[in-house]
Amino acid sequence: MDKELPTDFDQFVETLTRLSNKNGLTLGRLNSQELAVMLLYISAALKTGERYSEREATALLDQWRTQYAPMLRSDVVELRRTLIDARYWMREPDGRGYELDATIAGHPLFIQLVENRLETRIAEELLTAARTREERKKAALQG
Repeated sequence: MDKELPTDFDQFVETLTRLSNKNGLTLGRLNSQELAVMLLYISAALKTGERYSEREATALLDQWRTQYAPMLRSDVVELRRTLIDARYWMREPDGRGYELDATIAGHPLFIQLVENRLETRIAEELLTAARTREERKKAALQG
């Protein structure tokens, strides 16, 4: 799978922000650039240079998806397989070890994503949007 990532960080953030404002996203419905952006974003569940067991990688991915990517409807196993098939994550031949692909870990967009803690910003925006929706619902019910 080709990684059709945006050419600059601002474009990456804009695409990710647009996707994060949606609900119930599935990987199969994303265009190639949106998929590349989402997979790079999700790849941040693993730390660069660390090796994880299958159980650890799956648990981290599940926790990360719940906290930072609730817009995704895909399950953790599908996400993990897609990350591996697309070569964002690497799996040892025996399936026991997982780690970030070196190309991804060294990609300028990934480095900026991690350095800027973009997942925290996205999570804060999602939380703010959810609170706003709840306040509107309350006001409509009381109204």
